[in-house]
Amino acid sequence: MKKVLIVDDEENIRELVDIYLKKAGYLTIQARDGREAIEKFQSEKPHLIILDLMIPYINGENVAQTIRKKSNVPIIMLTAKAEENNRITGLEIGADDYVLKPFSPRELVVRVKNILRRSYPEEGVIKFNDLEIYPKEMTVFKEGKDMMLTAKEFRVLFALIKKPGTIFSREDIMNEIYSEYDDVVFDRTVDAYIKNIRKKLDDDPKSPKYIESVYGAGYRFKK
Repeated sequence: MKKVLIVDDEENIRELVDIYLKKAGYLTIQARDGREAIEKFQSEKPHLIILDLMIPYINGENVAQTIRKKSNVPIIMLTAKAEENNRITGLEIGADDYVLKPFSPRELVVRVKNILRRSYPEEGVIKFNDLEIYPKEMTVFKEGKDMMLTAKEFRVLFALIKKPGTIFSREDIMNEIYSEYDDVVFDRTVDAYIKNIRKKLDDDPKSPKYIESVYGAGYRFKK
């Protein structure tokens, strides 16, 4: 599990971010000021730091500069300052991303997820042209963007992509994605999943780039 250090002098913000990150499956550590942030960075060795700029004792910019002398750990800066110069300064001293307050905790989690994915590539990741498939997380990225597949949609795609060029009947696909404990489904349910996957992955779903229909037989992932 990846560990995230949350640095902010406002307890309600730390706790809010903490809750959302834990729900997303991350370990969390908190720091209230710049001195504690540097201490926690050194002792806990987090995989990513969410760092508020306006914190006591040592401000966020100086914390980032101190950390950058020793580590390339990803840093997301939080600030209420919207001026362009502040954002540029943050990026120049080594921040990987810059988030303005007030912010959406869900969006922040997505940013954390994307930066960690880029910074710490996982074993077992499947890359196919412009797609990256992460089996453990059941997520698919296209050109760096999360395609937001549902669990069942992911299972359909994963079943096909494991054997590109192989024709799967609807029954084959249902056997791959459903267990004996699932509700009874019909083969046309598979068609609905394929349609949804095409809408999310293809620029033009009417001319599918990834999943090909084989008349009278089923579907296959194009080689």
